Amino acid sequence: MAQADQTSPAPQPPRSFLANANLLSRLTMASRVFGLIRDKVCSYFLGVGTVWSAFWMGFQIPNLFRRIFGEGALTAIFVPAYTQVQLSHGKAQADQLARSVLVLLFAVLLGITAMGECVLLPLALNTHLLPENRLAAGMIAVMLPYTLAICVVAILAAFANVHERFASAALAPITTSLLMAAAAAAPILIFGGSLPLSQRIWWVAVAVLASGVVQLLMLGWTAHRCGLGWGSCDFRAPALRGIIRRMGPMIVGFSAVQINTFFDSQIAWWFSPDAHNGLQTVHWFGRSIHLPMLAGALGKLSVAQRIYMLPVGVFGVAIATAIFPRLSALAAESKMDDLKKVLQSGLRRGLFLSIPATVGMIIIAHQLITTIYLGGRVSPADVWRATNAARWFCAGIWAFELQMILIRVFYARQNTRTPMLVAIIAVAINLGMNLLLIWPLGVGGIAASTTISAIGQCAILFWLLRRDIGPLGIRAMRRVIGQILLATGVMAAVALGVAQLFHRYLAPHPIHPVIAEGVCLLLVVAAAALAYGLMARLLKIPELAHAPLIGRLAPRAAQYPDAP
Repeated sequence: MAQADQTSPAPQPPRSFLANANLLSRLTMASRVFGLIRDKVCSYFLGVGTVWSAFWMGFQIPNLFRRIFGEGALTAIFVPAYTQVQLSHGKAQADQLARSVLVLLFAVLLGITAMGECVLLPLALNTHLLPENRLAAGMIAVMLPYTLAICVVAILAAFANVHERFASAALAPITTSLLMAAAAAAPILIFGGSLPLSQRIWWVAVAVLASGVVQLLMLGWTAHRCGLGWGSCDFRAPALRGIIRRMGPMIVGFSAVQINTFFDSQIAWWFSPDAHNGLQTVHWFGRSIHLPMLAGALGKLSVAQRIYMLPVGVFGVAIATAIFPRLSALAAESKMDDLKKVLQSGLRRGLFLSIPATVGMIIIAHQLITTIYLGGRVSPADVWRATNAARWFCAGIWAFELQMILIRVFYARQNTRTPMLVAIIAVAINLGMNLLLIWPLGVGGIAASTTISAIGQCAILFWLLRRDIGPLGIRAMRRVIGQILLATGVMAAVALGVAQLFHRYLAPHPIHPVIAEGVCLLLVVAAAALAYGLMARLLKIPELAHAPLIGRLAPRAAQYPDAP
């Protein structure tokens, strides 16, 4: 093996993380487009009411694990550990670590799944429970095994990302979208309207399971092409022990948003009529309490989450995923000055994309939700309730994206304790604000609480990181931040103007609202992107050259130096 290593070709210099981020953004955008098609089909045939809320109770559990492992804790531990072992002992030993992590992860999740099924199946079969709660328990039971597949896929994706193979991981969710959409439509096409909604939803749950198998095959092939094959495992390796030791704190620290999302869903379910046989007033602790949310609250919340996660997934996750291997390598080599430069470049790019995305998504939220969801079993009232929550979520897009980057600096330096403590504070803030704001704001209160929590977490991480590694160069970024805010203001004025003109001149013409809002959405997005790009060019903002789509408006990319 040593001889083979000596004769292997010299490694090529790594691509800029900005180039990788752009690639991930394009691939993620393709995945999100299919996700929107899935949402359109599912909402048309299944609605966003109580049955869809019950489905979402089950679907969010494996997705919670996916976000923890795929975009969070285990990946954040695995990437630096794998990088360090590869630098110190070679690829063969690093691959052995990857196999050990995969086997151990599968064994642990298999145990968790088995224990979960022992609890859930009796609940799903218990005729004394309300039908809605039985359905929710059944949905969780059916989709819980999906956790096994999706978490193994996450580690395989992290392995591929270390070797700068991003395509399969970014495109794998498309399989879930296609199978879910097919499963939502198939019962209607086969049986017409004879099957009740509560039976058709099971088709979609089974489709989620099938997509896990397909994703395993896709990422398994990619990992094989990166050199990960069958071989021995070493469960006593120091690197593996280090991963296990840091796992607990990192699950908490890296997963504040995901934990908040879980609590959001529970509150939306139990503080609405969905969990109480449609009753708006319930008796708790000897008192009659009028529930603050209407039926289908979780369904509306799931729509709002999909909307704000669109830019977060396309830009925020892409930047954080692409930057993390570079941060880990620099931290492993103790090159702190270079690490700060990469961090500054990531923050600048994150702000350049997230600030206009925050304002833009607030502006187009209603048009976007109308275009995607209105029709079939989704009413205009459903759209407005989802829009209200989506706008509160969208107000925190910039914070959701920045905290993904900041937290990876701590983990690249293998500091797990600090993010854990910050996450505990963020979760406590979110839970407290949830129980306070749902009464005046309904579903919007849940979204507002999550945004407030993310902003607080982001501010604390900034302060602690500066105390940990010194000045981050934020003062030097004040000029570019001011330019971004100015360009965003012009963009917002153009977007609102185009929308107002469109509806003023369209008003005399009877057009279906989905078509009208869809056309308006395209015009507003195109005008806003063009305005922001032209302003960025006029103000000479360097990040324009590396931005997706509008980067073509930059004079020449060579004028703007790339990140290290």
